[in-house]
Amino acid sequence: MFRLVEASRVIREAVPSELAPLFWVITILGSAKFLMVGLSLAYWNDQRRRRELLAVISVAFVAVSVTLALKYWFGLPRPPAAVQRYPIEPSPVGFPSGHAIAATTVYGGGLIAMDEYRDRTTVLGVGALVALIGLSRVVLGVHYLGDILAGFAVGLVMLGVLAVAIDEGAAVVFGLAVVLSVPAVLVTTETGDAALAVGGSVGGLAGALWRTRAERFRSRAERALVNVAGVGFVGGALIVVEAVETQLLVASVANAALAFGIVALPSVVGRFERLQRATAAD
Repeated sequence: MFRLVEASRVIREAVPSELAPLFWVITILGSAKFLMVGLSLAYWNDQRRRRELLAVISVAFVAVSVTLALKYWFGLPRPPAAVQRYPIEPSPVGFPSGHAIAATTVYGGGLIAMDEYRDRTTVLGVGALVALIGLSRVVLGVHYLGDILAGFAVGLVMLGVLAVAIDEGAAVVFGLAVVLSVPAVLVTTETGDAALAVGGSVGGLAGALWRTRAERFRSRAERALVNVAGVGFVGGALIVVEAVETQLLVASVANAALAFGIVALPSVVGRFERLQRATAAD
């Protein structure tokens, strides 16, 4: 009853099948890869709020472990394949919704990081986007409405964790993510998800400890170069991760490298500058 199966059916049947592609596009906005690239670009480029955006990244990895632990602990299946308009889901379990948790955590966290949470118009816009992402999962038949509402609730808890991340620093929350990844790995049957949880958390912690304060771009060209290199690195790393996702240890190492690269990339700017100065002095 708490999954609201009948209400989900009503919502699903109220949307014509011709609109399914539109909701498929909307659902992509809450996917892990889209959020990873988008959050990385924001973190690399917003030099004034980089610390806060790194905090959002750290909480996102906490959310990964929490999502896996809850999904596999409850072990509740997705809607049957017969009603799925988007039957491409690697995970057989559906409660709570990972898309709802991720969208609430990242988009809501972005509001806090950007100090836009007092702007009613912006909050309503972001809230509408998150709601649409959740609704898209019901329309596409891969989640029940109850899964979405539970995901929103967990996401709001993650926003509370973000307050800790901003106050205490991202390294502390990445450490929490590492700890939480252990039970997530123990209950999860999908090695790819488990590798993301443990490897990404470890890599993020290493990157947060390694990063420096000398991170300001000196020119637009340098900014562009870092962004191109960063997107290329993330894309290549994701290809490697998918290629080895059935091997837990190897995939964990690949995810650790991916997370480390995302977090540490801005520090390369400062270190390269200091290296140039040292070379010139010699």
